[in-house]
Amino acid sequence: MLSVGHLPPLRNGRTVLLITDLSGSGPAVNIRFHDDTGREVPGSPVHKLLPPKGKIQIDVENYLQTAGTIILESSSKQIVGEYWQINKDGAILTLPFQRPGAEDRYFVNCFRFPSCENDYLILSDPSGSGPLVQMEFYSTAGELIKVAAKKLLRPYSTLALGVDAYASRSSLGKVSVRSFGGSTVIHYRQLCDNGAVFAAPARSPAKELLVDDFSVGEDITGHLVIVDTSAEGPATRIQFRDSQGAVLYELNKLLPPNGVMVIEPADYVGNISRGTIKISSESEVIADYWEKDSQTIIDIPAVGKTGSALVINHFLPFDNTENLLSLLSVGQDPVKVKVQFYADNGRELGVEEFFLEPYQRVDELVGRYFNEARLGTIIVKSPNASLVVSSRIVGLEDRRLLGKVHAQIIR
Repeated sequence: MLSVGHLPPLRNGRTVLLITDLSGSGPAVNIRFHDDTGREVPGSPVHKLLPPKGKIQIDVENYLQTAGTIILESSSKQIVGEYWQINKDGAILTLPFQRPGAEDRYFVNCFRFPSCENDYLILSDPSGSGPLVQMEFYSTAGELIKVAAKKLLRPYSTLALGVDAYASRSSLGKVSVRSFGGSTVIHYRQLCDNGAVFAAPARSPAKELLVDDFSVGEDITGHLVIVDTSAEGPATRIQFRDSQGAVLYELNKLLPPNGVMVIEPADYVGNISRGTIKISSESEVIADYWEKDSQTIIDIPAVGKTGSALVINHFLPFDNTENLLSLLSVGQDPVKVKVQFYADNGRELGVEEFFLEPYQRVDELVGRYFNEARLGTIIVKSPNASLVVSSRIVGLEDRRLLGKVHAQIIR
């Protein structure tokens, strides 16, 4: 079972699900839609047969007009799901479907750029167990601001909790969420008065993290936000690297226990395009990198897990857009990378091979591989390699960045 929580898009926006088969067997899938109270809506479940190595697209607004829980079920474990919400101004946000685990603790970085007027924790119960949820709110300095009363999630329901009811936006750093009696799927959603919308899932803490893309220039500003999840206040090393992997500057900082550290790369490095940031900490942290230019603000997560086999969607929701695929090797040895391109019906369209040196990046416009089709799948493989794969959806006329998508690791 995989799941994601849903909030309706702003006016004239839309939401789509992209569901992909990686097994080649063409499995059957069930997609269930539950509203915010947990009630399964009319028309649910939706039964579909995936094309072998193919994918389907489902419009969420045909089933859900409220907040809700979306559940993806299949006998195959080799399927992936992704949630895309397209705003009226063309901006795109994506969330991966998550596999609910056992009772657990989740961490959300609430120190965001920009600071929006409406910030929400979205809590969903995909298993129908009706768990109790306990939330702890911490300041940027690491002080415990509030322990919220436990909330009971109705089976299959979704709660959208405004964080302003619990802590001041200006002082809030992280939220720790504990789930008792069942698993919970969580993400953080920002709705800005100017119409901008941002979303990020609960991050997985790690001692080693990587921001795969950052730039510094005249009209580009960036903020790296690192959050301590260990309560230990760890010593942390931050390395800013250029596009070839060379270290430009190394910074050593001590995080406040449970607190937040904000770093502006422009204070330490000059103009740079498409560099990387490596974070090494004595105990587990989470991190986000916010980058702003004259047209766009984007949230780039610091990833803790790299992979040797990854899958990423090719999806162009508008005319005059292009998909720029980025392959980054973060291992210590040169690697050969195989990239396979599949149509939405599962037909293989082509194969390319790339040779990457350590920390080398290859950017490839992929529209030609799909014969200008808007929907498809990209699979990236390199045995024993450590890869970070992402794509940028770019407007062809104004070169505006509409959204960035990170590949999912094939397990």
